[in-house]
Parts: sequence; C-alpha cells; structure tokens
Amino acid sequence: FRALPPRHSCRGFTRNLMKYEFSARTDRGRVRANNEDAVSVDRQAQVAVLADGMGGYNAGEVASSMAIALDNYELERWLTETGRNATSRDVRRAMEICVENANHSIFNAAHSNRQYAGMGTTLVVCVFQEARLMLGHIGDSRCYRLRANELVQLSTDHSLLQEQLDSGLITPEESRVSLNKNLITRAVGVEDTVLLEVNEHKVLAGDIYMMCSD
Repeated sequence: FRALPPRHSCRGFTRNLMKYEFSARTDRGRVRANNEDAVSVDRQAQVAVLADGMGGYNAGEVASSMAIALDNYELERWLTETGRNATSRDVRRAMEICVENANHSIFNAAHSNRQYAGMGTTLVVCVFQEARLMLGHIGDSRCYRLRANELVQLSTDHSLLQEQLDSGLITPEESRVSLNKNLITRAVGVEDTVLLEVNEHKVLAGDIYMMCSD
C-alpha cells in the first residue's frame, strides 16, 4: 500500500486528505497443492486483511478464508456507518470485536467438523484513516514499512522463536537456522479466545506498507 501526497478539498475550508494505492498478490508456493494464504482489500474503507491458514487437508485454507471474509466485511460495515471521524480507541475496539467474532466462528467450525479439527490462521489487519495506520496482528504474518529507503518491520511475531530472541536465549544469527521457525504462540481459531495486538502508526506521504505471510 502506498501513501500518496495529500489532496485538498475546498467548500469553505482546506483539509489534508491522504490518498492510498492498494495492490495484492498471492501464490500457493512449491510445496502445497492448495493456497492457504488469503488477502482482501477494501479500497473505499481503506482496510486490508491478510491471513495464513494452518491445519490438515484444506482446513488452513478454510480458516484463512473465514477470517478474511468476517474481518473485512464487519470492519468495512462499521467504518461505513461510523465515518472517518472515529477515534483511535474506536477503531481499535472495532478491530478487536471483529477478530473475536472471527475467532469464535473458526473455533466452533473446527470443533463441529472433524475434517477441520485443529485449524487456525495468522492475521494482519490494516486500517488507514487520513495519516494514521491502525495495525493489528496475530501470529507470525508481518507488516513492513518502507520509508526513505529504510525497511522496518512494524509487527512483532507471536512465535516461540521471537520469545527466545526477546529473552536472550538465542542470538539473531542462531535464529536464522533455528528449527522453531514455524512454532507460533498465538493464532485465530485455535482457542476460544485470542488477543489481537494493535498499534498506531503515523503515515507519511510516500510510505509503502507491505503485509506478508511467512
């Protein structure tokens, strides 16, 4: 997602309105027969959601698709009804409620259908409002920002590897060859409750934001 220079509206006053360009691409890769990644972009509401499913057979694909559909639809509807005057606190709470609803739906589906047992998904949710990004995430899917040729990871992985790094048990060099790369500590639909980590970031014209799975 690229943030373009603000444009001005007239009608008696001048207001900076940040404009965004969105694009998305997904690929199943060379290992799996099906694509467990899912992505959705609502350009009007300026909401983008990415999920990376996990589970046997096609359960991961089901989980990620459910998360994308529920989160994007509910957030888009809420933003449309509320307008762009919602505070950071309002947006944060709306994101949390949408994720809670998605988590319950996926958790219940996993426990009512043997074929979907154990399914879950990571999640990254971006809500852009004017010059503000509300970023929410669960698991090890990430969001990066490119600004002035500097690439910065905005999200922090919810993974065993990240916990080991944070506690000083391993070094960044050791983490590159660790066998714990795929062990996440938080996912949507695995337990009956899940905590969405939400952070607010200031957006500057020319910024590029990239959401990606592992």
